Amino acid sequence: METGTLTDDDVRGLLLAVGASPAVAAGDLTRSFEELELDSLARIEIASRVKDRFGVEVEDDLTPSETPIGLQRLVNARLAAAGV
Repeated sequence: METGTLTDDDVRGLLLAVGASPAVAAGDLTRSFEELELDSLARIEIASRVKDRFGVEVEDDLTPSETPIGLQRLVNARLAAAGV
């Protein structure tokens, strides 16, 4: 399990790993998972990778309307609360 924070680059890497377009840019991080055409399986895979890497559970929070930047804030807030 890694400590630290979930960075913009980490988020883009997660998106690419689950099939998002390689053209995903920083501005796309404010688009919803639905707008990025990432289905429930992609969101579950993202949650699994976040859990494995950071020890943070986010699966229930990754709705179609959530955004990658929202995911980043959620993970970093939970890491901060845990004192990581």
